[in-house]
Amino acid sequence: MLSVYFHKRVLNLFLVLFFCCQSFGQNNHTISISTKEWYRDSARNIHYTDWKIFSSVVVDSIVSFHQQAVRTDRFGGDDSRKYIATGFFRTQKINDRWWVIDPSGHPFYVVAMNGVRLGKSPNNNKAFDEKFVTKEKWISSVADLFYNNGFNTCGSWSDIEEIIKYNQTAVHPIAYTTQLSLIPTFRKFLVEKNDARKKESDLSLILDDDFAFFCENEISKIKALSNDANLLGHFSDNELPFTRNELNNVLKEEFKNSPGYIQFKKWMTERNISETSITQDQKDEFIGFVTAKYYSTVSNALKKNDPNHLYIGSRLHAAAKNNKYIFKAALPFIDIMSINYYGYWDPQSKHILEWNEWMGKPFFITEFYTKAEDSGMPNITGAGWLVKNQTDRGIHYQNFCLKLLQAKNCVGWHWFRYQDNDPEDKTADPSNNDANKGIVTNKYQPYNELLKWMKQLNDNAFSLITFFDSFSK
Repeated sequence: MLSVYFHKRVLNLFLVLFFCCQSFGQNNHTISISTKEWYRDSARNIHYTDWKIFSSVVVDSIVSFHQQAVRTDRFGGDDSRKYIATGFFRTQKINDRWWVIDPSGHPFYVVAMNGVRLGKSPNNNKAFDEKFVTKEKWISSVADLFYNNGFNTCGSWSDIEEIIKYNQTAVHPIAYTTQLSLIPTFRKFLVEKNDARKKESDLSLILDDDFAFFCENEISKIKALSNDANLLGHFSDNELPFTRNELNNVLKEEFKNSPGYIQFKKWMTERNISETSITQDQKDEFIGFVTAKYYSTVSNALKKNDPNHLYIGSRLHAAAKNNKYIFKAALPFIDIMSINYYGYWDPQSKHILEWNEWMGKPFFITEFYTKAEDSGMPNITGAGWLVKNQTDRGIHYQNFCLKLLQAKNCVGWHWFRYQDNDPEDKTADPSNNDANKGIVTNKYQPYNELLKWMKQLNDNAFSLITFFDSFSK
């Protein structure tokens, strides 16, 4: 056991050195970017920090890298390499690097966009009528925008119906994902029978005996998608509160007969733990116990109703990405761990290494973005960094994604999102009402300066991976 532990620590040390060498060891040139970080105070009011300077690396500043776009297949996979083709997306580890393998058997790197759908505000509707008229013309414009700028996948909250229609005749289909939103839907199902469950903790709902039955019934609705080669995989939820704060809410629940409260008390009794002496690590361990129940239940229902596609997790966020018990619980059930990543200018080596040690399966980042002052928008809502202009947004994109391309356990990223918020949209949720998050404006005009930087990085993704991997051989 000691030798195995020592081997893991040596491997992780090597990986740390590898990341450091890639970022600094080649005397790469850096670009300084002014940015403000978004945060909430103790009263949950939104603020920005003062302007700070962050150094960034871009493709043009990487010493000795020669830019070269590789030939790709119809899905966007690397056409020069071929592995077993199953007709569906799958994952495979090749020479210590994880890949998604596309339906044709070629290595595929997920370069995705969240929220590819039409806006619903009056401004959105007017712009749609003037620019597209029909949904067919709109989704065709999206496909062109993707193809011309190196994107290959529509992420969560996209218009799946229109994407599927487009793919039926497309030369270059768009891969897509589902968002099943199981826990909110289960809560609605329970509240219809008992309004008192409206405030019950998400952790408690997962432990409800009816959750497994509900999952199987709800997921059976996607059976029609089980043979679609263009479907990358299924997200089961988004940003479930797998945190210590939510565990505290379990203990404060009005009804002490809730599944969460009962199971937590039982779990502590079995381990001779008292509520007053429980440690932070033990709280994290219990959250791991709940997530094991959640992932196993969802996975079983998915395998029964759609055995062909990937289970790509529940989009962890906040403190959940630091809880080793969650990753260990997910190991037998999830194909790709999905993580929404905010609060860091670029992915931290510490996180990348820990996720690899805890789970040993691939991950991708499913939310990140910056917003710019030159958009003219208030930019108060949304957790992304604030920068000066669209060029700075593009520089951040390259810097952030270059770090991911170096990580051998990363298989891609999802930018949040396709279209800017419309500040005049009164129906938008509070986190999405006034920010420059999109690659197009709320009137469907592309941010060409941002896209120029995105395209350069996206087009060179396979060549950059080969370049980075050459230093670890």
